[in-house]
Amino acid sequence: MRTDTGYIPVRLRCGGHSGQAGMAGKKAAKFSVEQSPNYYIYSIQARSYANLSGVLRPYDLNPPAWRVLANLQERDGISVRDLARRTAIDVSNLSKLVNAMARSGLVQKGPSAQDARVSLTFLTDAGRAKFAAALPAVEQVLDHSLAGFSAAERSRFLDYLARMLKNVNA
Repeated sequence: MRTDTGYIPVRLRCGGHSGQAGMAGKKAAKFSVEQSPNYYIYSIQARSYANLSGVLRPYDLNPPAWRVLANLQERDGISVRDLARRTAIDVSNLSKLVNAMARSGLVQKGPSAQDARVSLTFLTDAGRAKFAAALPAVEQVLDHSLAGFSAAERSRFLDYLARMLKNVNA
């Protein structure tokens, strides 16, 4: 059965069979990597990470640090847990990254006024300046990845990605 996207759903079975043993007379399920959205997502992510690494290097940033700055310039003073969710970096690694960025003067941490047990992360003036300096180079990489897409296609594509994210988070 073919869906409106042209993707043919495949049910993969897992169950202790190695190779063709125990499957006499049955056809093995076929799986096309290039029909899997994850193939494209992983490939795009890997290439984008490499491209962003290259343009961020002159600013002494890497893609995870960029994601922290980008998120804080949009929503400053959030908990490490919320920042981890927004940056897709696990809490343990993000805590180490935020501490390193605090030592570099790009962010500062402080207690929450509502709950002293919660530490909030804030962008410093140096962090804002670093974000502003790197932004044009980052935008160039992001625009290049969507070259040939109309504004409407870009908007629809972001909607599809947001729906996929909602699905995998459910």
